Amino acid sequence: MRATFYLPEKYLPDGPGRDAWRSGAIRNLEESGKIACAQCWIYQTWIALSAAGIPSELSSEVPKEGILLALSGFFNDSWRPPKGVFFADIVADYLPHPSARLHILQNKAHTRRLPHSVFMPLWTQPNLVARDPARGGVFENICFLGDPGNLAPELRSKEWAAALEKDFGLRLDIRQADRWHDYSDVDCVLAIRDFTKSRQLHKPATKLYNAWLAGVPFIGGRDSAYASDGRCGVDYLRADSPEQLLSHLRRLKEDPEFRMRLVDEGARAGAGFTREMTLRRWEGLVSETLPAAARKYAAASKIQRALSNAAHRVVVGVDRRLR
Repeated sequence: MRATFYLPEKYLPDGPGRDAWRSGAIRNLEESGKIACAQCWIYQTWIALSAAGIPSELSSEVPKEGILLALSGFFNDSWRPPKGVFFADIVADYLPHPSARLHILQNKAHTRRLPHSVFMPLWTQPNLVARDPARGGVFENICFLGDPGNLAPELRSKEWAAALEKDFGLRLDIRQADRWHDYSDVDCVLAIRDFTKSRQLHKPATKLYNAWLAGVPFIGGRDSAYASDGRCGVDYLRADSPEQLLSHLRRLKEDPEFRMRLVDEGARAGAGFTREMTLRRWEGLVSETLPAAARKYAAASKIQRALSNAAHRVVVGVDRRLR
């Protein structure tokens, strides 16, 4: 059964951009916009599947039959897929679409709440440069690699950075997008969105995967994605307050053996989230899971499909409100 990745024409990369995606070059996208999300989830996935010889199509038009894979945010809530189309929405940072037959979620914890969903990790950073082994036991550079707006406000202030350097001899580096792949001089990754009890069910654990693969200890917040994929205190640390964060940093600085245990455990956990492993997940989804789900849906009676769709729209509505 044909799987089509839908990417509206306005989100398609230009000629140099297509060449860069194919060659694996570093992409300088507008990281805060939908263009980046669309190209990372849709174009990057299609390119990877094509390079591996896994059949799929890319189109700027919604197909009239087969399996449709698209970001849920591409369509308004009233949109319905064509009659012969099995719609699997890639939810990413958006809301699940009411008409999707299967939801592809980037947070494993979210799949436990939303029926008819599967977990798919976001691709790890292309061209990731691991921490330079020559740094050895050096512990100086604490880095946030992401949109500055996704770092807790308390940790963005000049006062906090100054206190961190004065009291602990540590430098906070909030990196620009063109260096999100470079962990060569990173001694610890900081990724705390806030200090509330929010589970952040719509957010992925990609920063954790990248840190694991780069050989760098990681301190995160209460994100459910970190807790689902990692083991707190074993392969990453969680800080529930600025005070606890400072306590973690002090221990990491003063206890190299503990730091290395975190890194070693992270390397083991990260093996399941390499780009090769993510490609395998996509292959299984496109070649097996989605065709099987589409055949099951097509085999149901018209009444069964109508009842299932109505019930699922209610469930999706509840899920969206709880977010």
